[in-house]
Amino acid sequence: CRQMAAELRGLDLTGSGRVPLDKLYSQPTSATYVFHESTEYLRQIGALDEGSNAKPQVRITNYIMGPSNCIASSSYFSVCCLSECEGLMRELEQKIRAPTASAEQLLELVGNMSSSSVEAPRDLPEMLVDKLWTIADRHSGKVPLHARLFAQWMHFVFPSECPYPHTVEDPAVLRPSHWSGQRRATATDEERKRCISEFALQPEAALGEPVLSQWDDIEVLLLED
Repeated sequence: CRQMAAELRGLDLTGSGRVPLDKLYSQPTSATYVFHESTEYLRQIGALDEGSNAKPQVRITNYIMGPSNCIASSSYFSVCCLSECEGLMRELEQKIRAPTASAEQLLELVGNMSSSSVEAPRDLPEMLVDKLWTIADRHSGKVPLHARLFAQWMHFVFPSECPYPHTVEDPAVLRPSHWSGQRRATATDEERKRCISEFALQPEAALGEPVLSQWDDIEVLLLED
């Protein structure tokens, strides 16, 4: 999982945690990893970002954590790639020791957190700072740590570690058994070539800018009774 993530991050020239779909499909057959997942599969598991004016992009972390990368499964469990974001969340939980925190406290803590792709300390982009304050205002001045909006914020702060919190209509799409033996999970050579041809000349996201194209204000309180 780590090696695959490193390979995909090498294709991410903007630091957005995303790889253009045509670039993903363009990997030569001699490459260590050749990607055949269909757009339908990528879309349903939340790995496909189609919300910007740029070409469609694959969210690296969502893809890595997807069911196609699980190496074993049964009716009781699946052995899949771990999320580095869980370690970041545990670090926050240990320091905050509460289910909510102020935006000011979170900005100080997160700005001093390092990951495999982020070196601390750092100043967060103003638009992400504003987003966090907006989340706090929505919840009477406190940010719920285990809620969708904060998970979305963490995704944009740590795009290579934290998955985008895509809301799936059917949780079954996240299970390997749902896609086992299904042709629609795999793109044919013709489909991949058509995608490469269609999007090769379209622009990519600007270097160094957070990709907020799919930010939305839908909230889900994950631990709400």
